[in-house]
Amino acid sequence: MRNRTLVMLAVTLVLVVMSAPVRASAAAYDPPTWNPPAGHNVTTVRWGPITIPPMRGDEVGEIKNEIALDGNCNPLIGLITSCRSMKIAKPCENCFITGIMPDLVFAGTDRGVNMDTGGMLHHAVNVNFSRWDVTCPPGLGDVINQLGLLQGGNERFFAAGNERTLNRLYATGNNGYYVKAGDRWGLIYDLVNMTEQSITVEFKHTFSWVPSATRVDPVWLDIDQCGDSERSIPARYSDSHWTTTVPRGGTLVAVGGHAHDHSISVSLQNVTRNRYSCTSVAGYAPDSMMGPAGPGAGTDGHPADANTVTSDGHPNAPLMAYMGSVSDFTTCEPNLAFSAGDRIRVHAQYNEPSAYDSAMGIMVAFVRWR
Repeated sequence: MRNRTLVMLAVTLVLVVMSAPVRASAAAYDPPTWNPPAGHNVTTVRWGPITIPPMRGDEVGEIKNEIALDGNCNPLIGLITSCRSMKIAKPCENCFITGIMPDLVFAGTDRGVNMDTGGMLHHAVNVNFSRWDVTCPPGLGDVINQLGLLQGGNERFFAAGNERTLNRLYATGNNGYYVKAGDRWGLIYDLVNMTEQSITVEFKHTFSWVPSATRVDPVWLDIDQCGDSERSIPARYSDSHWTTTVPRGGTLVAVGGHAHDHSISVSLQNVTRNRYSCTSVAGYAPDSMMGPAGPGAGTDGHPADANTVTSDGHPNAPLMAYMGSVSDFTTCEPNLAFSAGDRIRVHAQYNEPSAYDSAMGIMVAFVRWR
């Protein structure tokens, strides 16, 4: 089922001119651009190279959920997934990251790898192996728990899908993600090749950072919380969700969502306080055949439509490069307080043309704990 969708994405390369338009009621939206404030340092790091195998018949070439880390791979990781030893440089140490611009490029170049060049950044997750993930601590539970047990830490602090949404913590004020000297970073990634030749790529992530800021910490929320982030959904409309209890009080500073083609939105609900703290809405180019196949619920936290975008905020990923695939998710800066014991729920709203067994619905929230 998963390759069904990926092959459909490949077919989009030649069929996009025949695509059916999205509903006229979809909201027009132009994503924000990457523009860190004056005085913020800007550093680009590259991780790779990684060679993605070619298509074989109607099966796309793929490196699925591989883990990359500095030093030798623990052999036990092989029981979870493949592992690669790779230098994972950090942009700074004893500093605060205020923004992240993710990208996937052909190795040794600045040329973007995207739908128009036959590749796809299915997803990439930045992991800090020196800290525990607050919603999936190390243990014997699921994949992320087990990874933390093997590596001593597993904090997922940023994620990018092919839409390459910009993390703009600088938009929320003087807040930042703290990078301690000696922190061990790694990656979990899924990369796709829809051509008949292997391609060699590398991640190119640009960070803004400052030496001093108010610390905020990531909270990972996912409809398949501690697993591989993929879940089966039925044809047509669906609303998948996952619920947890907040361990301590604080303020929700910034949130962003990620889902796949045919998604409408990903939203964060504070069930205890009966409010939606963020609704992150998918964006597609006009006339996209990869937009939702029908309406959403049209209720609070569940918009009836995805957005129609006519530009892209990423300087190395023009809208045409997505070939109609999802190219944006809106982000939120809610600045909302919450209390220990509050029940929070993440929702992923799709309208799929057929049943799909690899749907994602992820939100990365940054909080200032009390």
